Amino acid sequence: MDCCPNHPEKEILFYCDPCNQLICSYCLVSEHRAHQYDLLANSFAKHEKVIVDSLKPVEDGCGGRDRTAMAHLRQALEARETELVGQAEQTAQQKLKTLAAQRDGFELQLSKLRNCQEYVEESRHTCSQGDFLRMKGPLVKQIDDLTGSFKPTKLLLADTADMKFAHRLPGLVRTCQVFGKVYCSQVCPEKCRASGEGIKVAMRGQTVVFSVEALDRAEEACLVPVDSFTCELVASDGSSRVRGTVKKRNQNIYDISYQPQVTGEHQLHILIEDCPILNSRFTVRVLPNFTCPAKIIPSLDRPWGIAVREEGEMVVVERSGHCLSIISSGGEKLSSIGNNGSGPGHFKNPKGVAIDTGGTILVADYSNHRIQQLSSTGKHLIRKVGREGDGPLQFKGAAGVAVNPHTQEVYTLDMNNHRIQILSSDLTYCNEFGRFGSNNGEFIKPYDVSVDKDGNVYVADCENHRIQVFTDDGVYLRQFGKKGKGEGELNMPVSIAVDSNNVVYVGEWENSRVSVFFADGEFIKCFGRSGKGPGEFKDPFGLAVDEKGTLYVCDTNNRRIQIFT
Repeated sequence: MDCCPNHPEKEILFYCDPCNQLICSYCLVSEHRAHQYDLLANSFAKHEKVIVDSLKPVEDGCGGRDRTAMAHLRQALEARETELVGQAEQTAQQKLKTLAAQRDGFELQLSKLRNCQEYVEESRHTCSQGDFLRMKGPLVKQIDDLTGSFKPTKLLLADTADMKFAHRLPGLVRTCQVFGKVYCSQVCPEKCRASGEGIKVAMRGQTVVFSVEALDRAEEACLVPVDSFTCELVASDGSSRVRGTVKKRNQNIYDISYQPQVTGEHQLHILIEDCPILNSRFTVRVLPNFTCPAKIIPSLDRPWGIAVREEGEMVVVERSGHCLSIISSGGEKLSSIGNNGSGPGHFKNPKGVAIDTGGTILVADYSNHRIQQLSSTGKHLIRKVGREGDGPLQFKGAAGVAVNPHTQEVYTLDMNNHRIQILSSDLTYCNEFGRFGSNNGEFIKPYDVSVDKDGNVYVADCENHRIQVFTDDGVYLRQFGKKGKGEGELNMPVSIAVDSNNVVYVGEWENSRVSVFFADGEFIKCFGRSGKGPGEFKDPFGLAVDEKGTLYVCDTNNRRIQIFT
């Protein structure tokens, strides 16, 4: 007995046509209740008849088309006509042979299933209960072997009616002996290739296009009906599903477009005739819509650093206001903590801010050369460390701060000592890396630091015009960027943030824009320019990305925060 994998107590008796699945009676009344189905034996007979019937007109039509095409070349082409018809017949016979072999294999499998079922029934009636129980193990193994050896894909037709006749009428009188050929051109989904930006990255609400090249088994160009394509973009959490639209461009190239609705990581499924193409499924990172900010929070006193809580509440340091502000997700300033000073809970030109996993707030108090740790409301000082100098727990401009989500270690950016100091969660000194210079692992006035979901550390190496990436203990991994204003180039990067999908956002001082990269440094896009309008910047000194993929930009000298969703 062939048992259903979803309902082990039920026998597989049916075949679901739309799903290409073997199913039991329980499946039939549940997830497949609205589908077309039939008994196993009937399904095979039906599919066999379809392909045999479809081959006959193709065979006849092939001969008919070549005779029509050769009407004015009859005398010269009679021998060639016979040869072409012979080719068609030979090809058809080969297809029938393939289908017959598939049919024989299926009948053998059915025979094994029937024999197993009869043996079980006979044993159940003739053996004692003890003997039957002792036979349970071997019987179950035999059933499992039969079930495991048969896959639903075996019901897919092993060949199709894909014969065509190619001819070139003009000028063929002199070359009639080599005129035309009978050939097969069947699309092979696993050979078809997708290319273009749309299989890697997209922007929410913006239509993106990529192309698919249709190829057969020999990787030759072939034609495919547009309705044979299926394209669906699915959010990783299942919250959004978007269907793609297919249009034929030329030859065997098809353009597929879609418009994602939510940010974050998605899976792009591309199928031809219900089979995935090469490398499908694709991981697509849907970024915020950078065309225009969804919200602008004005009237801030040179916001320089920002961190965002899960509920969307923002923690912002205002450099010229020498304070820490809590702003609601709706943009209302709830409180401001601190003022210009060196006492506990006061600040001088604060530049960086982070929130640790416990919810406490860490502030890089730049001109006080220290790190302050505050309660989640910001109203209570937990501890402060640092003073001016170049030793451990000493700073010459504490400019940035970030927290490792795995180890809880705190990375503090010591700008004018050109280094990163690593502190424990209670702000005791652990280690440091970096020194002045332009070699790997060296910095010239690093401005900001961020940590990705894997614990890797990204440093905005401002006056080297690059981003450097390190392990969590400061071992150099790679770098990207060079001075310039072209795509992938950087001009004084001063802020950095890495989202949950390891997409890297970099704010550039001199270019007045934000550039976007994959974690390996591959350039994605850049947006913004110098100005005061929406989507324009005047010194984007602070960046943050929340769990939903929303991007927050401290537009420092426009004294506002721009939010892109």
